[in-house]
Amino acid sequence: MLTTEQIKKLYAKALAAQTAGRLDEAAKGYARIIKANPKVAEAHFNIARVFAKKRNIPDAARHFEAALQLRPGQPEIWLAYLDMASRHPNIDNLAKLLTRASALRGAHPEMDFYHGLVAARRGDSAGARAAIERAVAGGLVSARAQTELGVLLAGAAESDAAIRAFDEALRLNPGYDYPLARKADLMRNLGDYDAAMDLARQAIEAAPNVAQLYYSYASIRKMQPDDPMIGKMKALLNKLAAKDPGRAHLGHALAKAMEDTGQQGEVFRYLDIANRSAAKAFPYDHGSDAAAVTETRQRFEGLRGAHCPPARRGEGPTPIFVTGMPRSGTTLVEQIISSHSRCEGAGELGLLSKEFQAAFQSAGDDMPALCDALGAAGARYRDMLAARFPDAAYVTDKSISSYGAIGFIRHALPDARIVVVRRDPADNALSIYKNMFAGGQHRYATDLRNIARFYKLFEAQVVFWERHCPDAFAQIRYEDLIADPEGQSRQLVAAAGLEWEDACLSFYDNKRQVDTLSTTQVRQPIYNSSVGAWRRHEAAMAPFIEEFAAE
Repeated sequence: MLTTEQIKKLYAKALAAQTAGRLDEAAKGYARIIKANPKVAEAHFNIARVFAKKRNIPDAARHFEAALQLRPGQPEIWLAYLDMASRHPNIDNLAKLLTRASALRGAHPEMDFYHGLVAARRGDSAGARAAIERAVAGGLVSARAQTELGVLLAGAAESDAAIRAFDEALRLNPGYDYPLARKADLMRNLGDYDAAMDLARQAIEAAPNVAQLYYSYASIRKMQPDDPMIGKMKALLNKLAAKDPGRAHLGHALAKAMEDTGQQGEVFRYLDIANRSAAKAFPYDHGSDAAAVTETRQRFEGLRGAHCPPARRGEGPTPIFVTGMPRSGTTLVEQIISSHSRCEGAGELGLLSKEFQAAFQSAGDDMPALCDALGAAGARYRDMLAARFPDAAYVTDKSISSYGAIGFIRHALPDARIVVVRRDPADNALSIYKNMFAGGQHRYATDLRNIARFYKLFEAQVVFWERHCPDAFAQIRYEDLIADPEGQSRQLVAAAGLEWEDACLSFYDNKRQVDTLSTTQVRQPIYNSSVGAWRRHEAAMAPFIEEFAAE
Protein backbone atom coordinates (compact mmCIF):
# COMPACT_ATOMS: atom_id res chain seq x y z
CA MET A 1 0.00 0.00 0.00
CA LEU A 2 1.38 3.38 -1.02
CA THR A 3 1.30 6.32 1.34
CA THR A 4 -0.09 9.69 0.28
CA GLU A 5 3.44 11.04 0.03
CA GLN A 6 4.58 8.11 -2.10
CA ILE A 7 1.60 8.59 -4.43
CA LYS A 8 2.50 12.27 -4.87
CA LYS A 9 6.11 11.42 -5.75
CA LEU A 10 5.08 8.63 -8.10
CA TYR A 11 2.56 10.93 -9.76
CA ALA A 12 5.18 13.65 -10.29
CA LYS A 13 7.57 11.10 -11.78
CA ALA A 14 4.88 9.67 -14.10
CA LEU A 15 3.84 13.15 -15.20
CA ALA A 16 7.46 14.05 -16.00
CA ALA A 17 7.81 10.87 -18.07
CA GLN A 18 4.57 11.67 -19.90
CA THR A 19 5.76 15.21 -20.66
CA ALA A 20 9.05 13.83 -21.98
CA GLY A 21 7.23 11.36 -24.25
CA ARG A 22 8.19 8.23 -22.28
CA LEU A 23 4.65 6.93 -22.47
CA ASP A 24 5.20 3.36 -21.30
CA GLU A 25 7.00 4.55 -18.21
CA ALA A 26 4.24 7.06 -17.51
CA ALA A 27 1.53 4.44 -17.94
CA LYS A 28 3.22 2.09 -15.47
CA GLY A 29 3.48 4.85 -12.90
CA TYR A 30 -0.18 5.88 -13.20
CA ALA A 31 -1.25 2.22 -13.10
CA ARG A 32 0.59 1.75 -9.76
CA ILE A 33 -1.20 4.78 -8.34
CA ILE A 34 -4.61 3.55 -9.48
CA LYS A 35 -3.96 0.11 -8.03
CA ALA A 36 -3.07 1.68 -4.70
CA ASN A 37 -5.90 4.23 -4.77
CA PRO A 38 -8.54 3.95 -7.56
CA LYS A 39 -10.02 7.32 -6.57
CA VAL A 40 -7.14 9.46 -7.82
CA ALA A 41 -8.92 11.21 -10.71
CA GLU A 42 -5.73 12.81 -12.03
CA ALA A 43 -4.11 9.39 -12.50
CA HIS A 44 -7.13 8.10 -14.46
CA PHE A 45 -7.17 11.28 -16.56
CA ASN A 46 -3.48 11.17 -17.44
CA ILE A 47 -3.27 7.45 -18.12
CA ALA A 48 -6.28 7.92 -20.39
CA ARG A 49 -4.36 10.59 -22.30
CA VAL A 50 -1.35 8.27 -22.53
CA PHE A 51 -3.48 5.43 -23.90
CA ALA A 52 -5.14 7.82 -26.36
CA LYS A 53 -1.72 8.88 -27.65
CA LYS A 54 -0.76 5.20 -28.01
CA ARG A 55 -4.06 4.63 -29.90
CA ASN A 56 -5.27 2.20 -27.26
CA ILE A 57 -8.82 3.52 -27.46
CA PRO A 58 -10.65 0.97 -25.25
CA ASP A 59 -8.32 1.48 -22.27
CA ALA A 60 -8.27 5.24 -22.79
CA ALA A 61 -12.08 5.37 -22.77
CA ARG A 62 -12.24 3.21 -19.65
CA HIS A 63 -10.00 5.60 -17.73
CA PHE A 64 -11.71 8.72 -19.06
CA GLU A 65 -14.98 7.29 -17.76
CA ALA A 66 -13.38 6.56 -14.40
CA ALA A 67 -12.06 10.13 -14.21
CA LEU A 68 -15.51 11.51 -15.03
CA GLN A 69 -17.13 9.43 -12.33
CA LEU A 70 -14.80 11.06 -9.84
CA ARG A 71 -14.89 14.57 -11.38
CA PRO A 72 -18.08 14.80 -13.53
CA GLY A 73 -17.92 18.57 -13.85
CA GLN A 74 -14.27 18.86 -14.90
CA PRO A 75 -14.14 20.43 -18.41
CA GLU A 76 -10.55 19.30 -19.07
CA ILE A 77 -11.57 15.65 -18.81
CA TRP A 78 -14.53 16.09 -21.14
CA LEU A 79 -12.50 18.03 -23.71
CA ALA A 80 -9.65 15.50 -23.77
CA TYR A 81 -12.17 12.66 -24.09
CA LEU A 82 -13.95 14.50 -26.92
CA ASP A 83 -10.65 15.12 -28.67
CA MET A 84 -9.90 11.40 -28.67
CA ALA A 85 -13.39 10.52 -29.87
CA SER A 86 -13.13 13.10 -32.66
CA ARG A 87 -10.15 11.23 -34.13
CA HIS A 88 -11.94 7.87 -34.26
CA PRO A 89 -13.47 6.72 -37.59
CA ASN A 90 -16.86 6.05 -35.97
CA ILE A 91 -18.38 9.50 -35.66
CA ASP A 92 -21.31 8.14 -33.65
CA ASN A 93 -19.02 7.84 -30.62
CA LEU A 94 -18.28 11.56 -30.77
CA ALA A 95 -21.94 12.44 -31.27
CA LYS A 96 -22.99 10.46 -28.19
CA LEU A 97 -20.24 11.97 -26.07
CA LEU A 98 -21.23 15.48 -27.20
CA THR A 99 -24.76 14.84 -25.95
CA ARG A 100 -23.40 13.82 -22.56
CA ALA A 101 -21.15 16.89 -22.43
CA SER A 102 -23.83 19.35 -23.58
CA ALA A 103 -23.46 21.48 -20.43
CA LEU A 104 -20.08 22.66 -21.73
CA ARG A 105 -21.53 24.21 -24.88
CA GLY A 106 -21.41 27.99 -24.85
CA ALA A 107 -18.55 28.15 -22.39
CA HIS A 108 -16.06 26.21 -24.51
CA PRO A 109 -15.74 26.93 -28.27
CA GLU A 110 -14.22 23.45 -28.75
CA MET A 111 -17.77 22.11 -28.39
CA ASP A 112 -18.88 23.95 -31.54
CA PHE A 113 -15.82 22.58 -33.33
CA TYR A 114 -16.71 19.00 -32.42
CA HIS A 115 -20.33 19.53 -33.44
CA GLY A 116 -18.95 20.79 -36.74
CA LEU A 117 -16.91 17.61 -37.18
CA VAL A 118 -20.00 15.48 -36.63
CA ALA A 119 -21.94 17.51 -39.18
CA ALA A 120 -19.09 17.31 -41.72
CA ARG A 121 -18.76 13.54 -41.47
CA ARG A 122 -22.52 13.16 -41.83
CA GLY A 123 -22.53 15.17 -45.02
CA ASP A 124 -23.94 18.44 -43.66
CA SER A 125 -21.25 20.75 -45.04
CA ALA A 126 -23.23 23.94 -44.41
CA GLY A 127 -23.92 23.02 -40.78
CA ALA A 128 -20.31 21.96 -40.29
CA ARG A 129 -18.96 25.20 -41.67
CA ALA A 130 -21.29 27.31 -39.54
CA ALA A 131 -20.33 25.41 -36.38
CA ILE A 132 -16.57 25.60 -36.99
CA GLU A 133 -16.74 29.28 -37.93
CA ARG A 134 -18.69 29.84 -34.71
CA ALA A 135 -15.95 28.04 -32.75
CA VAL A 136 -13.23 30.19 -34.31
CA ALA A 137 -15.23 33.37 -33.74
CA GLY A 138 -15.74 32.24 -30.15
CA GLY A 139 -12.02 32.24 -29.49
CA LEU A 140 -10.82 28.77 -30.54
CA VAL A 141 -7.22 29.15 -31.73
CA SER A 142 -6.55 25.79 -33.34
CA ALA A 143 -4.56 24.63 -36.35
CA ARG A 144 -6.84 21.62 -36.60
CA ALA A 145 -9.98 23.79 -36.66
CA GLN A 146 -8.49 26.00 -39.37
CA THR A 147 -7.60 22.89 -41.39
CA GLU A 148 -11.11 21.46 -41.10
CA LEU A 149 -12.51 24.83 -42.14
CA GLY A 150 -10.15 24.83 -45.10
CA VAL A 151 -11.38 21.39 -46.14
CA LEU A 152 -14.99 22.63 -46.07
CA LEU A 153 -14.11 25.77 -48.03
CA ALA A 154 -12.27 23.68 -50.61
CA GLY A 155 -15.32 21.42 -50.88
CA ALA A 156 -17.42 24.50 -51.65
CA ALA A 157 -14.92 25.49 -54.39
CA GLU A 158 -13.85 28.57 -52.38
CA SER A 159 -10.22 27.80 -53.08
CA ASP A 160 -8.73 31.18 -52.13
CA ALA A 161 -10.46 31.14 -48.74
CA ALA A 162 -9.41 27.50 -48.25
CA ILE A 163 -5.76 28.36 -48.92
CA ARG A 164 -5.96 31.18 -46.37
CA ALA A 165 -7.35 28.76 -43.78
CA PHE A 166 -4.61 26.19 -44.46
CA ASP A 167 -1.96 28.90 -44.26
CA GLU A 168 -3.38 30.10 -40.93
CA ALA A 169 -3.22 26.52 -39.64
CA LEU A 170 0.44 26.34 -40.66
CA ARG A 171 1.13 29.69 -39.04
CA LEU A 172 -0.30 28.34 -35.80
CA ASN A 173 1.52 25.03 -36.13
CA PRO A 174 4.39 25.12 -38.67
CA GLY A 175 5.17 21.72 -40.10
CA TYR A 176 1.77 20.23 -39.14
CA ASP A 177 1.20 17.38 -41.57
CA TYR A 178 -2.61 17.66 -41.70
CA PRO A 179 -2.90 21.15 -43.29
CA LEU A 180 0.13 20.42 -45.46
CA ALA A 181 -1.57 17.32 -46.86
CA ARG A 182 -4.96 18.96 -47.33
CA LYS A 183 -3.41 21.98 -49.03
CA ALA A 184 -1.49 19.56 -51.26
CA ASP A 185 -4.80 17.91 -52.24
CA LEU A 186 -6.30 21.30 -53.07
CA MET A 187 -3.34 22.38 -55.18
CA ARG A 188 -3.53 19.06 -57.05
CA ASN A 189 -7.25 19.63 -57.67
CA LEU A 190 -6.44 23.11 -58.98
CA GLY A 191 -3.84 21.66 -61.34
CA ASP A 192 -0.74 23.10 -59.60
CA TYR A 193 1.16 19.82 -59.38
CA ASP A 194 4.57 21.28 -58.48
CA ALA A 195 3.13 23.02 -55.41
CA ALA A 196 1.15 19.91 -54.52
CA MET A 197 4.24 17.68 -54.67
CA ASP A 198 6.26 20.07 -52.51
CA LEU A 199 3.53 20.22 -49.87
CA ALA A 200 3.04 16.44 -49.92
CA ARG A 201 6.77 15.89 -49.36
CA GLN A 202 6.75 18.34 -46.46
CA ALA A 203 3.81 16.48 -44.92
CA ILE A 204 5.61 13.14 -45.15
CA GLU A 205 8.78 14.63 -43.65
CA ALA A 206 6.69 15.91 -40.74
CA ALA A 207 4.88 12.60 -40.17
CA PRO A 208 6.69 9.73 -41.96
CA ASN A 209 4.55 7.04 -40.29
CA VAL A 210 1.17 8.41 -41.43
CA ALA A 211 0.15 6.08 -44.25
CA GLN A 212 -2.52 8.38 -45.71
CA LEU A 213 0.13 10.93 -46.67
CA TYR A 214 1.78 8.51 -49.09
CA TYR A 215 -1.53 7.86 -50.80
CA SER A 216 -2.00 11.60 -51.32
CA TYR A 217 1.56 11.88 -52.64
CA ALA A 218 1.10 9.00 -55.10
CA SER A 219 -2.10 10.52 -56.47
CA ILE A 220 -0.47 13.76 -57.64
CA ARG A 221 1.48 12.60 -60.69
CA LYS A 222 3.15 9.59 -62.28
CA MET A 223 5.85 8.12 -60.05
CA GLN A 224 9.33 7.28 -61.36
CA PRO A 225 11.27 4.04 -60.63
CA ASP A 226 13.90 5.90 -58.60
CA ASP A 227 11.38 7.71 -56.39
CA PRO A 228 12.59 7.14 -52.79
CA MET A 229 8.99 7.21 -51.57
CA ILE A 230 8.43 3.73 -53.02
CA GLY A 231 10.96 2.19 -50.65
CA LYS A 232 9.57 4.17 -47.73
CA MET A 233 6.05 2.95 -48.49
CA LYS A 234 7.15 -0.68 -48.63
CA ALA A 235 9.03 -0.36 -45.35
CA LEU A 236 6.08 1.25 -43.59
CA LEU A 237 3.65 -1.35 -44.97
CA ASN A 238 5.81 -4.12 -43.50
CA LYS A 239 5.75 -2.38 -40.10
CA LEU A 240 1.98 -1.92 -39.88
CA ALA A 241 -0.14 -4.43 -37.99
CA ALA A 242 -2.63 -6.50 -39.99
CA LYS A 243 -5.58 -4.51 -38.60
CA ASP A 244 -4.07 -1.06 -39.18
CA PRO A 245 -6.32 0.94 -41.57
CA GLY A 246 -3.20 2.55 -43.00
CA ARG A 247 -2.58 -0.66 -44.96
CA ALA A 248 -5.41 0.34 -47.30
CA HIS A 249 -3.78 3.69 -48.10
CA LEU A 250 -0.32 2.20 -48.56
CA GLY A 251 -1.60 -0.70 -50.63
CA HIS A 252 -3.33 1.64 -53.08
CA ALA A 253 -0.33 3.96 -53.20
CA LEU A 254 2.05 1.08 -53.93
CA ALA A 255 -0.29 -0.40 -56.55
CA LYS A 256 -0.22 2.92 -58.40
CA ALA A 257 3.57 3.08 -58.01
CA MET A 258 3.89 -0.40 -59.51
CA GLU A 259 1.69 0.56 -62.45
CA ASP A 260 3.47 3.88 -62.96
CA THR A 261 6.85 2.12 -63.06
CA GLY A 262 5.76 -0.71 -65.37
CA GLN A 263 5.67 -3.48 -62.75
CA GLN A 264 2.26 -4.78 -63.81
CA GLY A 265 2.73 -8.15 -62.12
CA GLU A 266 2.93 -6.45 -58.73
CA VAL A 267 -0.17 -4.25 -59.07
CA PHE A 268 -2.77 -6.71 -57.80
CA ARG A 269 -0.53 -7.88 -54.98
CA TYR A 270 -0.86 -4.46 -53.41
CA LEU A 271 -4.46 -3.87 -54.53
CA ASP A 272 -5.52 -7.04 -52.73
CA ILE A 273 -3.75 -5.94 -49.54
CA ALA A 274 -5.43 -2.53 -49.73
CA ASN A 275 -8.93 -3.79 -50.46
CA ARG A 276 -8.86 -6.58 -47.88
CA SER A 277 -7.97 -3.98 -45.27
CA ALA A 278 -10.74 -1.60 -46.38
CA ALA A 279 -13.31 -4.42 -46.53
CA LYS A 280 -12.68 -5.25 -42.87
CA ALA A 281 -13.27 -1.65 -41.86
CA PHE A 282 -16.34 -1.16 -44.08
CA PRO A 283 -18.14 -4.45 -44.86
CA TYR A 284 -20.57 -4.49 -47.78
CA ASP A 285 -24.26 -5.48 -47.60
CA HIS A 286 -25.46 -6.26 -51.12
CA GLY A 287 -28.93 -7.16 -49.90
CA SER A 288 -29.43 -3.62 -48.63
CA ASP A 289 -28.51 -2.13 -52.02
CA ALA A 290 -30.76 -4.56 -53.87
CA ALA A 291 -33.67 -3.73 -51.54
CA ALA A 292 -33.12 -0.01 -52.12
CA VAL A 293 -33.35 -0.53 -55.90
CA THR A 294 -36.62 -2.44 -55.49
CA GLU A 295 -38.01 0.28 -53.24
CA THR A 296 -37.07 2.96 -55.80
CA ARG A 297 -38.91 1.14 -58.58
CA GLN A 298 -42.01 0.58 -56.49
CA ARG A 299 -42.10 4.21 -55.39
CA PHE A 300 -41.72 5.48 -58.96
CA GLU A 301 -44.39 3.12 -60.29
CA GLY A 302 -46.71 4.38 -57.54
CA LEU A 303 -45.97 7.96 -58.54
CA ARG A 304 -46.74 7.18 -62.19
CA GLY A 305 -49.94 5.43 -61.20
CA ALA A 306 -51.11 8.52 -59.34
CA HIS A 307 -50.76 10.57 -62.59
CA CYS A 308 -49.02 13.41 -60.79
CA PRO A 309 -48.14 16.32 -63.11
CA PRO A 310 -44.47 17.35 -63.21
CA ALA A 311 -43.39 20.40 -61.27
CA ARG A 312 -43.23 23.78 -62.96
CA ARG A 313 -39.92 25.20 -64.05
CA GLY A 314 -38.53 27.52 -61.40
CA GLU A 315 -36.04 30.36 -61.44
CA GLY A 316 -32.33 29.77 -61.49
CA PRO A 317 -29.83 27.86 -63.63
CA THR A 318 -30.70 24.73 -65.55
CA PRO A 319 -29.08 21.68 -63.93
CA ILE A 320 -27.18 19.16 -66.02
CA PHE A 321 -26.75 15.89 -64.14
CA VAL A 322 -23.77 13.76 -65.17
CA THR A 323 -24.06 10.30 -63.68
CA GLY A 324 -22.96 6.70 -64.02
CA MET A 325 -20.82 4.21 -62.17
CA PRO A 326 -17.79 5.63 -60.35
CA ARG A 327 -14.68 5.68 -62.56
CA SER A 328 -16.79 5.45 -65.74
CA GLY A 329 -15.72 8.78 -67.24
CA THR A 330 -18.20 11.11 -65.55
CA THR A 331 -15.49 13.61 -64.56
CA LEU A 332 -14.28 13.84 -68.16
CA VAL A 333 -17.83 14.36 -69.40
CA GLU A 334 -18.49 17.04 -66.81
CA GLN A 335 -15.21 18.77 -67.69
CA ILE A 336 -16.18 18.90 -71.37
CA ILE A 337 -19.63 20.36 -70.68
CA SER A 338 -18.46 22.78 -68.00
CA SER A 339 -15.86 24.22 -70.39
CA HIS A 340 -18.80 25.92 -72.16
CA SER A 341 -19.04 29.65 -71.48
CA ARG A 342 -22.65 29.38 -70.26
CA CYS A 343 -22.02 26.52 -67.86
CA GLU A 344 -20.44 26.19 -64.41
CA GLY A 345 -19.07 22.86 -63.15
CA ALA A 346 -20.24 22.13 -59.61
CA GLY A 347 -18.80 18.65 -59.17
CA GLU A 348 -20.44 16.17 -56.82
CA LEU A 349 -22.91 18.37 -54.96
CA GLY A 350 -24.99 15.66 -53.28
CA LEU A 351 -27.74 18.20 -52.56
CA LEU A 352 -30.72 16.79 -54.45
CA SER A 353 -30.46 13.30 -52.97
CA LYS A 354 -30.86 14.77 -49.47
CA GLU A 355 -33.90 16.75 -50.59
CA PHE A 356 -35.41 13.62 -52.17
CA GLN A 357 -34.80 11.54 -49.05
CA ALA A 358 -36.61 14.15 -46.97
CA ALA A 359 -39.49 14.13 -49.48
CA PHE A 360 -39.75 10.32 -49.40
CA GLN A 361 -39.77 10.27 -45.60
CA SER A 362 -42.36 13.02 -45.24
CA ALA A 363 -44.78 11.67 -47.87
CA GLY A 364 -44.52 7.95 -47.16
CA ASP A 365 -46.99 6.03 -49.33
CA ASP A 366 -49.15 9.10 -50.04
CA MET A 367 -48.42 9.62 -53.76
CA PRO A 368 -50.14 13.02 -54.18
CA ALA A 369 -48.18 14.23 -51.15
CA LEU A 370 -44.99 12.81 -52.69
CA CYS A 371 -45.78 14.61 -55.92
CA ASP A 372 -45.90 17.95 -54.08
CA ALA A 373 -42.88 17.13 -51.91
CA LEU A 374 -40.73 16.31 -54.94
CA GLY A 375 -41.72 19.58 -56.60
CA ALA A 376 -40.77 21.48 -53.45
CA ALA A 377 -37.48 19.55 -53.27
CA GLY A 378 -36.67 20.54 -56.85
CA ALA A 379 -37.45 24.19 -56.11
CA ARG A 380 -35.17 24.19 -53.06
CA TYR A 381 -32.41 22.54 -55.06
CA ARG A 382 -32.68 25.15 -57.80
CA ASP A 383 -32.57 27.91 -55.18
CA MET A 384 -29.34 26.42 -53.81
CA LEU A 385 -27.84 26.36 -57.31
CA ALA A 386 -28.86 29.98 -57.87
CA ALA A 387 -27.31 31.04 -54.56
CA ARG A 388 -24.04 29.27 -55.32
CA PHE A 389 -23.87 30.16 -59.03
CA PRO A 390 -25.86 33.39 -59.42
CA ASP A 391 -24.54 34.21 -62.91
CA ALA A 392 -24.71 30.75 -64.48
CA ALA A 393 -27.29 29.71 -67.06
CA TYR A 394 -26.41 26.02 -66.66
CA VAL A 395 -24.70 24.10 -63.85
CA THR A 396 -23.35 20.55 -64.02
CA ASP A 397 -23.95 18.30 -61.01
CA LYS A 398 -21.84 15.12 -61.03
CA SER A 399 -23.53 13.44 -58.08
CA ILE A 400 -22.81 9.81 -58.96
CA SER A 401 -25.99 8.27 -57.54
CA SER A 402 -28.29 10.43 -59.70
CA TYR A 403 -28.83 7.50 -62.09
CA GLY A 404 -30.96 5.88 -59.39
CA ALA A 405 -33.38 8.83 -59.34
CA ILE A 406 -33.77 9.74 -63.02
CA GLY A 407 -37.56 9.48 -63.01
CA PHE A 408 -37.85 11.59 -59.86
CA ILE A 409 -35.45 14.21 -61.28
CA ARG A 410 -37.61 14.46 -64.40
CA HIS A 411 -40.65 15.02 -62.18
CA ALA A 412 -39.05 17.57 -59.83
CA LEU A 413 -36.94 19.40 -62.45
CA PRO A 414 -38.62 18.83 -65.82
CA ASP A 415 -36.11 21.01 -67.71
CA ALA A 416 -33.04 19.33 -66.22
CA ARG A 417 -30.67 17.54 -68.57
CA ILE A 418 -29.31 14.13 -67.55
CA VAL A 419 -26.34 12.32 -69.10
CA VAL A 420 -25.57 8.73 -68.13
CA VAL A 421 -22.00 7.65 -68.86
CA ARG A 422 -21.36 3.99 -69.67
CA ARG A 423 -18.04 2.18 -69.83
CA ASP A 424 -16.81 -1.32 -70.60
CA PRO A 425 -17.76 -3.16 -67.39
CA ALA A 426 -14.40 -4.90 -66.90
CA ASP A 427 -12.39 -1.70 -67.40
CA ASN A 428 -14.80 0.12 -65.10
CA ALA A 429 -14.47 -2.60 -62.45
CA LEU A 430 -10.67 -2.52 -62.62
CA SER A 431 -10.63 1.24 -62.16
CA ILE A 432 -12.98 0.98 -59.17
CA TYR A 433 -10.84 -1.71 -57.54
CA LYS A 434 -7.69 0.35 -58.16
CA ASN A 435 -8.97 3.46 -56.43
CA MET A 436 -9.62 4.27 -52.80
CA PHE A 437 -12.88 5.96 -51.90
CA ALA A 438 -13.65 7.93 -48.78
CA GLY A 439 -14.32 5.67 -45.79
CA GLY A 440 -17.71 4.01 -46.00
CA GLN A 441 -18.50 5.15 -49.56
CA HIS A 442 -18.90 2.59 -52.35
CA ARG A 443 -18.31 -0.32 -49.99
CA TYR A 444 -18.73 -2.84 -52.79
CA ALA A 445 -15.50 -1.45 -54.32
CA THR A 446 -13.23 -3.60 -52.13
CA ASP A 447 -14.19 -6.95 -53.69
CA LEU A 448 -14.33 -7.83 -57.39
CA ARG A 449 -17.39 -10.05 -57.02
CA ASN A 450 -19.23 -7.35 -55.10
CA ILE A 451 -18.33 -4.85 -57.81
CA ALA A 452 -19.94 -7.18 -60.35
CA ARG A 453 -23.07 -7.54 -58.20
CA PHE A 454 -23.40 -3.80 -57.76
CA TYR A 455 -22.67 -3.15 -61.44
CA LYS A 456 -25.60 -5.40 -62.39
CA LEU A 457 -27.86 -3.33 -60.11
CA PHE A 458 -26.68 -0.22 -61.95
CA GLU A 459 -27.40 -1.81 -65.34
CA ALA A 460 -30.85 -2.87 -64.17
CA GLN A 461 -31.62 0.66 -62.98
CA VAL A 462 -30.68 2.15 -66.34
CA VAL A 463 -32.85 -0.43 -68.15
CA PHE A 464 -35.75 0.45 -65.84
CA TRP A 465 -35.51 4.16 -66.72
CA GLU A 466 -35.11 3.33 -70.42
CA ARG A 467 -38.43 1.54 -70.19
CA HIS A 468 -40.33 4.14 -68.16
CA CYS A 469 -38.85 7.51 -69.22
CA PRO A 470 -36.48 7.04 -72.16
CA ASP A 471 -36.67 10.71 -73.17
CA ALA A 472 -35.50 11.88 -69.74
CA PHE A 473 -31.80 11.23 -70.31
CA ALA A 474 -29.04 10.76 -72.84
CA GLN A 475 -26.32 8.13 -72.75
CA ILE A 476 -22.70 8.23 -73.89
CA ARG A 477 -20.10 5.48 -73.98
CA TYR A 478 -16.66 6.33 -72.65
CA GLU A 479 -14.98 4.26 -75.38
CA ASP A 480 -16.90 6.15 -78.11
CA LEU A 481 -15.80 9.47 -76.61
CA ILE A 482 -12.17 8.33 -76.59
CA ALA A 483 -12.37 7.10 -80.19
CA ASP A 484 -14.15 10.19 -81.57
CA PRO A 485 -13.60 13.13 -79.20
CA GLU A 486 -15.02 15.89 -81.38
CA GLY A 487 -18.03 14.02 -82.76
CA GLN A 488 -19.07 12.65 -79.39
CA SER A 489 -18.37 15.95 -77.61
CA ARG A 490 -20.64 17.76 -80.05
CA GLN A 491 -23.42 15.27 -79.35
CA LEU A 492 -22.77 15.58 -75.63
CA VAL A 493 -22.99 19.38 -75.63
CA ALA A 494 -26.20 19.22 -77.66
CA ALA A 495 -27.68 16.72 -75.21
CA ALA A 496 -26.89 19.20 -72.44
CA GLY A 497 -29.01 21.82 -74.26
CA LEU A 498 -26.09 24.01 -75.31
CA GLU A 499 -24.76 25.37 -78.58
CA TRP A 500 -21.35 24.09 -79.61
CA GLU A 501 -18.21 25.97 -78.54
CA ASP A 502 -14.68 24.94 -79.47
CA ALA A 503 -13.59 25.45 -75.85
CA CYS A 504 -15.33 22.16 -75.05
CA LEU A 505 -12.62 20.34 -77.03
CA SER A 506 -9.93 22.08 -74.96
CA PHE A 507 -11.48 20.94 -71.69
CA TYR A 508 -8.02 20.31 -70.20
CA ASP A 509 -7.45 24.09 -70.16
CA ASN A 510 -10.47 24.54 -67.87
CA LYS A 511 -9.00 25.87 -64.61
CA ARG A 512 -11.93 24.98 -62.37
CA GLN A 513 -11.30 23.00 -59.18
CA VAL A 514 -11.84 19.25 -59.75
CA ASP A 515 -12.35 17.36 -56.50
CA THR A 516 -12.50 13.78 -57.74
CA LEU A 517 -10.15 10.83 -58.20
CA SER A 518 -9.86 11.84 -61.88
CA THR A 519 -8.51 15.32 -61.24
CA THR A 520 -5.14 14.66 -62.91
CA GLN A 521 -6.64 12.85 -65.92
CA VAL A 522 -8.88 15.75 -66.96
CA ARG A 523 -5.93 18.18 -66.97
CA GLN A 524 -4.60 16.54 -70.15
CA PRO A 525 -5.97 15.77 -73.63
CA ILE A 526 -7.95 12.57 -74.17
CA TYR A 527 -5.82 9.42 -74.21
CA ASN A 528 -6.76 5.78 -74.85
CA SER A 529 -4.39 3.82 -72.61
CA SER A 530 -7.18 2.93 -70.17
CA VAL A 531 -9.35 1.30 -72.87
CA GLY A 532 -8.99 -2.48 -72.53
CA ALA A 533 -6.68 -2.07 -69.53
CA TRP A 534 -8.33 -4.96 -67.72
CA ARG A 535 -6.75 -7.42 -70.16
CA ARG A 536 -3.32 -6.67 -68.64
CA HIS A 537 -4.72 -8.25 -65.45
CA GLU A 538 -7.07 -10.82 -66.98
CA ALA A 539 -6.26 -13.62 -64.53
CA ALA A 540 -6.66 -11.38 -61.49
CA MET A 541 -9.96 -10.02 -62.87
CA ALA A 542 -11.49 -13.52 -63.09
CA PRO A 543 -13.75 -13.10 -60.01
CA PHE A 544 -15.41 -10.06 -61.61
CA ILE A 545 -15.75 -11.71 -65.02
CA GLU A 546 -17.32 -14.85 -63.53
CA GLU A 547 -19.73 -12.98 -61.27
CA PHE A 548 -20.74 -10.48 -63.93
CA ALA A 549 -21.55 -13.29 -66.37
CA ALA A 550 -23.63 -15.19 -63.80
CA GLU A 551 -27.39 -14.72 -63.69
